[in-house]
Amino acid sequence: MKTTLLIGSIITGLMAIGISLRKPETAASKPVAVIELFTSQGCSSCPPADRLLTETVTKSAASHESVYALSFHVDYWNRLGWRDPFSDARFTARQRQYARQFGLSSVYTPQAVLNGSQEFVGSNRARLTSLLAEALRQPASATVGLSVRQQGRSIEADTKLTGNLTGTVLNVALVSNSATIDVNRGENAGRTLTHNNVVRAFMTKRPTESTPVTLTAPPDFDAGNGAVIAYLQQEKTGRILGAERVLLTR
Repeated sequence: MKTTLLIGSIITGLMAIGISLRKPETAASKPVAVIELFTSQGCSSCPPADRLLTETVTKSAASHESVYALSFHVDYWNRLGWRDPFSDARFTARQRQYARQFGLSSVYTPQAVLNGSQEFVGSNRARLTSLLAEALRQPASATVGLSVRQQGRSIEADTKLTGNLTGTVLNVALVSNSATIDVNRGENAGRTLTHNNVVRAFMTKRPTESTPVTLTAPPDFDAGNGAVIAYLQQEKTGRILGAERVLLTR
C-alpha cells in the first residue's frame, strides 16, 4: 500500500510541474503534410497560389516541420496562347483522378490537395493555414526512408518503407526547387512567374518494403536546384501516410 501511494505521489508531482509522461515522438509518428498544387502559367488566378505555396514551404522549413510541396503544371491551359513548359498531360490526369475522388464535376486551377484528403482553392490562405495546422497535429502512420543517386539524366531513388503497405501506392517525384519564367503570351503575358517545387518527372509504383524507382530528368534539369520527394498514399481514399524529401547535388 505504501509503495502504491509513493508511486501515485511521484506521478502527481511530475504532472504538477508540467513534465509530460507521454512517449517521445518517433520518426514513425512525426506528422507530415504533402501539398499538391495544380497550377498553370496560362492561368491568371494561379500566381497568388504559387506565391502562397513558396511562402508556406519557407516558413515550414524554418520551423523544422515536415511539409512537402509539389507543383503539378496541368496542360489544359496551353490552348489559350501560352504553352507552359512544365505542363504534362499526366499531371492533368492526376488532377482528374482527385476530382473523381472528391466528387467534383470538373477540374480547376489553382487547386491544392492536402495529404490527399482535402481540396481547396490554392490561393485560399485561411483554408491552407487551418488545414495545415490540423494535419501537423496528426501522427504519420508510415515512414518513408529515401536515398538518391544520379547518373547523367537518370535519377535512382531507393526507398525503405515501414507501416501497413496493403492497398497503397508509392509516388516519387523529381522536382526543381525553384523556377522563374518570363511569360510572353496568354493571360499572364508580360509577367515574370516564379514557382516552387515544380514536378519534372513523376512515377507511381506498387510498393514493397524496399522499392527502387528510376526517374529520367528532362534535358534542362539542374541537379543543383533539384530534389526527390517520395510519399506513400492509400489508393482507395487518397490519404497520404508518410513522406520524405532529399536534395540532389551537382
